[in-house]
Amino acid sequence: MFTEKNIVNWQLWAAAVYLALLPSNAWTFARSLAFGLCAGLGALILIAGWAGRTTRVPSPGPAILSTLLLWCAWSVASIGWSIDIDYSMGQVKREIAWSLLAIVGFYVAPHSASAWRTLVGVALLTFAVYALLALGAAATPAGWDPSRWHAGVGPYATHVLLIAPLLLTLPAPRPAGFNGRKWTLAGGFALLVLLLVSARLTGNRIVWIALAVTFATAFVLGAWRWRSSLARAPLRWLSPLFALLIVLGVVFADVTRERAQSDFPPNTPVAQTLTGDPRIGLWEGTAQLIRDRPWTGYGFGRAIVADKLKGSLGNPMLWHAHNLFVGQVLQTGIVGFLLFTALLVALCQRFLRYIGGGDDALAIIGIVGVSLVAGFLVKNLTDDFLFRSNAKEFWALLAMLIGFGTRLESRSNRANVTAGGARGR
Repeated sequence: MFTEKNIVNWQLWAAAVYLALLPSNAWTFARSLAFGLCAGLGALILIAGWAGRTTRVPSPGPAILSTLLLWCAWSVASIGWSIDIDYSMGQVKREIAWSLLAIVGFYVAPHSASAWRTLVGVALLTFAVYALLALGAAATPAGWDPSRWHAGVGPYATHVLLIAPLLLTLPAPRPAGFNGRKWTLAGGFALLVLLLVSARLTGNRIVWIALAVTFATAFVLGAWRWRSSLARAPLRWLSPLFALLIVLGVVFADVTRERAQSDFPPNTPVAQTLTGDPRIGLWEGTAQLIRDRPWTGYGFGRAIVADKLKGSLGNPMLWHAHNLFVGQVLQTGIVGFLLFTALLVALCQRFLRYIGGGDDALAIIGIVGVSLVAGFLVKNLTDDFLFRSNAKEFWALLAMLIGFGTRLESRSNRANVTAGGARGR
């Protein structure tokens, strides 16, 4: 029976299945099928709403829409001046077209509070499964091979970082959270432990700094929002944060020391391993490439200048910019970088508006959103994982947050109008 309710529910479950399978290299057919249903039904729901046949999905507003479409349009236009047209066309299809479809699907999917919690719950539960698989594999003689289940160490570390802000929903009250009951708090603590332990398996260094930024951002924004509560019970707020930051700092130091022992000669000071990072030479090399084509870049695609970089640096591993923002300039020039930055600013402005408003549920959405953006950007200061599964997960989570937040805000505004009308009578 093709009723509005059934189509909306099918679209939600397609989104949930896709979100569950997205971080994995396995089950590609099921993942593609779920993606097609999620995006196709999402577009159908949007169009039917515009035509007045079903409930209309609220708009995210002109700032977000315009910056998103302009950035995408400029990226597509870069095919015209790309140094490798075929490569740029393929990357535009994968990273722009497919990401836009993911955005549509996940913007539509959280049509209610229960739908929002379903998506968040699926993301957290499937993360737990992946983390347990990683720990189980690590305990075997063969060890854990991240490329078997994920795209590699870096993508898995980025997935960990994208999941981390969602943990904030567990202690939060409904409709944005899971009510902070004993079982959800215990589950949240277990997930946090899994998150930290599985991240340690990657040997990645920047992920610990990014996690610290994620949780510190959430704390600062929460303290600003509920400052009277902070003033009444400062230890209740500060103790968990300080304990977590200490753990993150200790693990970061341990990972850095381990990398120094494995990648550099014996007795090399840790500070020297940081200053001797080959990416420093890479960024110096990208500066010259940017000067040659500053405004338009070389064409869309992370590896658009791979041959130039590998040839000049003599290191086959340094085939892209290893910095999200430098990568944007190399691909689409200063114009593309400014449009991409404007999109992130528009998203953060919306989240900050949620935090500063009168609705606590919207404030939770805003805090999760800003924390997610902040952590992702820090993680990508030394690499560029706005690519494939990580990019789609990043855009999907942001679309979920904006989609649910827009609905909450719309309902809150309608309730205020109704209350105002009742008072007037």
